[in-house]
Amino acid sequence: MFDKLYEELSLPKEFVDRIGIEKLNPVQKEAVKKGLLKGKNLVVASPTASGKTVVAEIAMIKHFLNHGKIVYLVPLKALASEKYKEFKKKYSDLGLKVAISVGDYDSSAGWLGKYDVIICTNEKMDSLIRHQTNWINKISLIVTDEIHLLNDYGRGPIIEFVLTQLRRLTNAQIISLSATISNANEIAEWLDSSLVKVDYRPVKLHKGVLYQSNTGEEIEYTIDFLEKGNKKIFGKDGEIALCKDVLEMEKQALVFLSTRRSAEAVAEKLMKITDQYLKGEERTKLGKIANQIENELPNPTKQCKKLANIVRRGSAFHHAGLMQKQRDVIEEGFKAGLIKTLSSTVTLAYGVNIPAYRVVIRDVKRFTGYGSDFIPVLDVLQMAGRAGRPAYDDSGEAVIIARTDGEAEELKERYFLSDTEPIESKLESEPILRMYSLVLIASQVTNSKSQLNDFFKRTFYAHQNDFDSIERQLESVIKQLQEFGFVENNKSNIVKKDLLKDHPYLNEFVPAFEVNKDEDLKATKIGKRVSELYIDPLSAWEMIKNIKDDSDIEYLMTINKCVEMKPLLRVKKDEYEELGESTSIMKNVPDVWDVDYSEFLSSFKTVMLFTDWIEERTEDQMLEKFDIPPGELYTKIRSAEWMLYSYKELAMIVEKKNVANRLNKLSLRIKHGVREDLLKLVVLKGIGRARARKLWHAKIRTTDDIKKVKPDILAEILGPAIAKKVKEEAQSGKNI
Repeated sequence: MFDKLYEELSLPKEFVDRIGIEKLNPVQKEAVKKGLLKGKNLVVASPTASGKTVVAEIAMIKHFLNHGKIVYLVPLKALASEKYKEFKKKYSDLGLKVAISVGDYDSSAGWLGKYDVIICTNEKMDSLIRHQTNWINKISLIVTDEIHLLNDYGRGPIIEFVLTQLRRLTNAQIISLSATISNANEIAEWLDSSLVKVDYRPVKLHKGVLYQSNTGEEIEYTIDFLEKGNKKIFGKDGEIALCKDVLEMEKQALVFLSTRRSAEAVAEKLMKITDQYLKGEERTKLGKIANQIENELPNPTKQCKKLANIVRRGSAFHHAGLMQKQRDVIEEGFKAGLIKTLSSTVTLAYGVNIPAYRVVIRDVKRFTGYGSDFIPVLDVLQMAGRAGRPAYDDSGEAVIIARTDGEAEELKERYFLSDTEPIESKLESEPILRMYSLVLIASQVTNSKSQLNDFFKRTFYAHQNDFDSIERQLESVIKQLQEFGFVENNKSNIVKKDLLKDHPYLNEFVPAFEVNKDEDLKATKIGKRVSELYIDPLSAWEMIKNIKDDSDIEYLMTINKCVEMKPLLRVKKDEYEELGESTSIMKNVPDVWDVDYSEFLSSFKTVMLFTDWIEERTEDQMLEKFDIPPGELYTKIRSAEWMLYSYKELAMIVEKKNVANRLNKLSLRIKHGVREDLLKLVVLKGIGRARARKLWHAKIRTTDDIKKVKPDILAEILGPAIAKKVKEEAQSGKNI
């Protein structure tokens, strides 16, 4: 079979063998028929687990053999990591060099030019384009995964902008992979692609709705399936009944819920059931997994301990509040069949391949800020798509939980018998247009208003909408960028707004400007740096206005005004009075009746979170005081660290070195979560806040102290392996 396949594809047998299929399935056949191997652009829209990645791999092999460079774009870091491991394992010994790049948005990453396949997030690709990375014009194949996320307010504009840019910068073949969506043809038209739309799935998916059909000593439930007979099950509540039924079949269940608290609560309920189905060997392996989870942090939080206890009994929860390594361990444990039931928020609905025999969708409504509303059809279908394991099952089940048979019919109609919502561009928001307009001018892609308009006419937004509204927005954005001093008119030296009356030291950095003329535009020195820093120009302006000698708290309050730091911590009703009294240390506190007062308190509470962190409060103390789990805490820390880095870079541009130094120190403290006295220790690899404080108490407080201390004393404090590495690093002077 393999022999026939490599002849059919006209590719070397050793490569085709690694793909891992014996013959092309209907999706792959249609892709080849539509020109996959002839360099044609394709949009492949088909259900989850239908073999779309194989389509990309066939194109990748073809381009590699023709000495092309391949970029594989994904929306999530976890998905990038999964694809990197997969491709590296399959093809690296055949000479195909695979790299991954997902972080450091202030680097051109020229080193990636040495690799054949570069897997990166859309954000990283955006950053590489901004830094005018020298290998981009050598790209011959672009694979863009999960392109239906064009519809997502957070990720969509980045995907759209990156693809519009890459189409301008390269002549690459574009393979776009999508879920089954109602207007895939629109995306195909925009990208000048042929559409491959095949409703094929190697594992049959049975969709159904559960409702309570009878009461008694044990509640009776009915699963009303679309294409096979109804099934009766029994239990205390819907999700437990559905999961217990799966465990009786010696299979696994994945339960989707709307909130983190619900995911944790359901996992705790399910562990009492899963515990009964564990074998001795499984308990031993689960114990090792639980220990990894519990000891991920130097000081385990209550959440770490709770999760570890649940895992020991064969269940688990998964959400963004967990540390990434904890999530990875849980995913691997579930894939290995050790964790029997997994309760998750929508974090597992997209991207990462976590299949189960049965997917249970308990919550089809989500709080939006304006009340509770039904989640999109596409979201439900993405969750349902996790059902059915190709290597283990010939079918899978996706079941939505309803309260009554009447509601069951409504949900069946809404989610299983209706088309998905059409994918719509989300590029029109002002912050997005502001940021990308500056990027285009700073990178000299566009040098005038008309050229800027021409670029945006190539976007998916323009493909779907009348261009007049976005043209008016662009006019407003350019004017604002000029007022900020980020863009100037080459032929203008006339007007200077009164923006800087309170900031006279910035006058020389903000040029005179003129508006409403289609003359040459160029970025100023500070405007170019803002575009490279991957921040909203409005955020940059907020920081520039506050480049002055100030307290760390005021610097943190400044970055909290920036969109990149949203959402801020929510202030509970019983916290208003105490927080309000604490703000006496602040300048310019709004009056309690001011409409900005609530936002100010949220910002202040978030600052208190950061100040507690750099005073070396533990993750468990942070969870107790601020109700913030470690995963969410570290996300906020990374955001604050980046914004403080950007703040420092802007201070350097306007030649305020003393402010830059203070911001740099604050950024390092936020990164490591330490008081100032430990900064000379935490720069060493392997020395975190806990180990640094141990060294400090032992009167080892600088790298010179580490050089002088006896190895056995250092080993007693840090352990032999870490002590040896730290000693070598201190003596070499690297990273110090």
